[in-house]
Order: sequence, then C-alpha cells, then structure tokens
Amino acid sequence: MRKMTVIRTPIIDALKKHQRQHPLSFHVPGHKNGDVSPIFLNEFKEILSYDVTELEGLDDLHDPSGPIAESQQLCAQLYGAQETHFLVGGSTSGNLAMIYGLCNAGDVVLVQRNCHQSVLNGLRLAQAKVVFLQPAFDQVTSHPVGLSTSVLKKAISQYPEAKVLLLTYPNYWGQTCDQTNVIRYAKEKGLLVLCDEAHGPHFVVGDERCPESTFALGADVVVQSAHKMLPALTMAAWMHVQKSVSVVQRTKLKAALTMLQSSSPSYLLLASLDGARAFLESDGKRAYYEAVCTVEKVKQQFLCHDGCQVVTSMKQGYLNDPLKVTIKTNISQSGVVLAQELAKAGIWSEMADQDHVLLVFGLGQKIDEELLGKRLQQVIWTGKNNQSFRPFIAGTVSAVSELIDMKKYVGCTVKVSLDYAQGRIVEQPVTPYPPGVPLLYPGEYVTAAMIKQLKQLMKAGVRFQGHHPQDGLWVREVESEK
Repeated sequence: MRKMTVIRTPIIDALKKHQRQHPLSFHVPGHKNGDVSPIFLNEFKEILSYDVTELEGLDDLHDPSGPIAESQQLCAQLYGAQETHFLVGGSTSGNLAMIYGLCNAGDVVLVQRNCHQSVLNGLRLAQAKVVFLQPAFDQVTSHPVGLSTSVLKKAISQYPEAKVLLLTYPNYWGQTCDQTNVIRYAKEKGLLVLCDEAHGPHFVVGDERCPESTFALGADVVVQSAHKMLPALTMAAWMHVQKSVSVVQRTKLKAALTMLQSSSPSYLLLASLDGARAFLESDGKRAYYEAVCTVEKVKQQFLCHDGCQVVTSMKQGYLNDPLKVTIKTNISQSGVVLAQELAKAGIWSEMADQDHVLLVFGLGQKIDEELLGKRLQQVIWTGKNNQSFRPFIAGTVSAVSELIDMKKYVGCTVKVSLDYAQGRIVEQPVTPYPPGVPLLYPGEYVTAAMIKQLKQLMKAGVRFQGHHPQDGLWVREVESEK
C-alpha cells in the first residue's frame, strides 16, 4: 500500500497550538486575541485570535529558527531554491530588497523597460545607473512580452561594465517570450540575473501550456506574489534565491529584507504563505487543471457575446499563462469602458487598458456558468462595430537607452502642460495603474511619441497613479526658468 505523504504546515500548526492554550494577552496587538473588538469588526473577530506577535514558539521572521524557518525551507524545496524568504509587503518589498541588497551605488544595471514601479523605486534607493532595454511587443495586443537576445547583446556591447540584468516575467497579461537564451547569455557575461516574477508562483505546477519560471531557467533571485495567483492573503509573497548567489550576497539580501519589511510582520500573512505552499504541494496540479477547465468555459461564454472577443491570435512562439484571459472590445468603446460595463453587471475584471480587459483565474477556481451567462446578457453595447482606439506599438524609445543616473535629483522641478513637455527631462514617473508600469521614468527626455501615447490612454479613460498627465508633468527646471 502506498504511503501517504504528510503535508506540513509549521506556521499554521504553531498558531493553532498557541490558540489552544487560551492565552491571556498582555502584549500587542491591541485587540487582545479578538477580545477587544469593535462592532465594526464583528465579521472578522474569529481571525483576530491568530493575529499575534513574535511570542515564544511562534518564531521571528527577521531571525527565523523555528516554524517560520521550517516553512520557508519547505517552500524552497518545492521551488528548488537554496533559500526562500517570506515577504509580508508583497512583491514590492521583495523587489526593493532584491535590488537594494544586491546593487551598489553607481552600478550599471540593465533593466527591461516595462518594469513595475517598485523596481524603479528600488533602483532609486540603490542609486544605481540604469540602462533601459526595450522589450519585444505582441503585434495583436501591443503588450510587451520580454527581451530578445539581440537587444541584450547590444546593451552589453555598449555597457560592458554592467553588473546586473533585471527582468519582468511574464507581463501583467500573462504573456512572455522564452527567456532561456537571454538568461543564459547574461550569465555567460557574468551578470547577476534578477527577476520580478510577481505573476508566476503557480508555474511550478503548470504543464506544457504554461511558461516555465525564470528560476528554473537559471535566474539568480526571483520574487513572486503568492497572493496574485495562489490562495494567499493580499501582500503575501516570497523570494527564491539560487545556489549561485554567494554567501556574502545572501547576507546583504537578508539585511535589506530586515530594513525594508515591517518589524511587526503579520502572522495571518505568514500563515497564508504556509498554507499556499502546502496547497501547491498537496493539490496544486489538480487545482491547475481544474482552473484551466474553468478558463475554457468562461472563454466560451464571452465568445457568445457580440460586444467582445477573446484574444487568441498571439504571435507564434510567445508563451501565455493559461490562467489569464484577454478580452478585446469589438466596438468603439475602450477596454476601460468594457470593464466598467462588466462591473455594473457584477463581473469584476483584474484590469483594463485602452483596448483590452484582463480576467485572472486562481488555482482550483470554479464558476457558475449559468450565473455568468445571465450577467453577460446584461452587458448591453451601443456604438459602431469598429475600433476608435487602435493599439499602439511602443516604438517610442531606442532599444537600448542612454545611461540614466538614479541618484536623487537635488535641483528644482516645475510642472508643465503635456503639450509643452517635449524635450524636457521628466522627474516624476507617469504610471498607468494597474498594472503600475511607468511609461515615463525620472531622468528621461519626453518625446513627441510618448506624449501621443499618454493622450491615447487619457482618451480611453485609463487611470494613472500618483498624478494624472492631464494636470501636466513634473520636469527638471532649466536655467532660463530660474
């Protein structure tokens, strides 16, 4: 008889053990195991007893030696890592620590241009010198899908002193091109390869339809958002570290994590990471196939609606996450409007851009097909059957940018209208959100093509985080303005 594999959950078990003691709390947090609970939190009272602090037997995230250390090691074994670190500030905290811990001031870092704003902030913290590399773009959606080896070779020939390559994989829409040769070439040239793989924690249980993790392809450090694609709480993420990363570098990483993560980490988040890893280990593959079946059913429902179409004509050779579905509008309204109309009918999508809406599925997710069909029937479209917003191909910058110093700018800034921003050096990033990928980075010159892109997005109703370009851009002051 086959022996059953015991799936361990060290953090969850430690919290349950502590709770069974019916402890009297004379420590933080102030809700005292849920005993002090305002009526506004009645629905959440049951979970408060597990929202504790670093007590005896519960370990310490910043110096783990008990259940947290064991849970992290189990996660490392699942992904084939030398070390895995749990993150309670999302992939944002992991990206910041990964970059700040491994990049020194003045280091030349090659960065895939469609990086998340947290990557940009990490580079600014590290005061690195950055070369942005233009990714390839899908010709159907115009979404960036990853670096080409030719662009990387060109960058290294121009900047042979580069020390780090920073990738984003896959894009927010689940698309990517195979990065095997890119990572291999970077490693051959002695570069440290870091990757923001926020949307790829489930790749470890995928099949041939699913992209392979960059960690399996040889990236040195990879950050993943467990909460995005796995059943973990929001802000729960982890960082995987290869054997190729030296002891000195791993020590710097740990120091950066201590600096950039809360000194009072949430045990609810840690428990959800423990549970998400156990779920992958025990039931991940079955849940993956169940989700893929659900995806196909949902696609069929959308294909029956006149107002939208499922994007299936991706460029040959690109990889696509089976748990993400891109919907394109068939008529004159933008993707943002489509997302709004779907929400009115009780169908909530992940995000939208000027032409598309993104649907994201979780492992093991099921759907009430009848309910979905009824709600889709409520989405009534008006307008002509054409596209007023054509996809733009982001050929607005060179494949390999000039060297941009991310050291803090100490000069003066001034706000100018979009129409008068051409040729100026932007100082604040301009970031559509979601996905939180800046279109303009501090230190860059604003071009006419960039302004055209921003106007397209504004016309489509895309939301911007921080400040909206319709209010102008913050640029560096020139001598004549003083």
